[in-house]
Amino acid sequence: MKKFTNLKKINEDNEIIQNFTKGMPLGGRNPNIMTKDDLKRLTNNNLVEEPAVAEKTDVVKFLSKIFETREMSHKYHLQVKGEQGSYAAHVALGAYYEGIQDLVDSLVEIYQGQYEIVEGYDIIDTNITQTKERIAYFQESVAFIRENRVCIPQEDTHLHNIIDEIVALLYRTLYKLKYNR
Repeated sequence: MKKFTNLKKINEDNEIIQNFTKGMPLGGRNPNIMTKDDLKRLTNNNLVEEPAVAEKTDVVKFLSKIFETREMSHKYHLQVKGEQGSYAAHVALGAYYEGIQDLVDSLVEIYQGQYEIVEGYDIIDTNITQTKERIAYFQESVAFIRENRVCIPQEDTHLHNIIDEIVALLYRTLYKLKYNR
């Protein structure tokens, strides 16, 4: 009886795959949507691997870093002194501070609308301004964001578009800090 049960199970799994790939309705459902139960049954039989899901802590660290750039740009903006290019730096950092506000709000609100409320953000230590030059800080920040954006699922292109805008704003700020004197 065990062999027949296993054979029946394999036959059911093959039917799910065939129905999904042929576009035939699965129990009256949309043929292009595989349910979690379908995926779980296939995963349990080692027919497909479960998609990788980012750790919640990765998303918190990623978003915390973006919030940190906002705070750091504001502090750098207020600490610009009378060196050559100081007005240009003051304006560039102010533009970043103002521009990042809407972008980070959009990113977090849309993420939370799709997934869940993000809690437990990292504490922002703005004392970095005492030890780290602003251009170096923004270069490290853009590298972090580019490398760690993988915590957002790749298929969420609507979120990645906002991240692209954040990266572009960082590079625009770096351009202004480096070359506008």
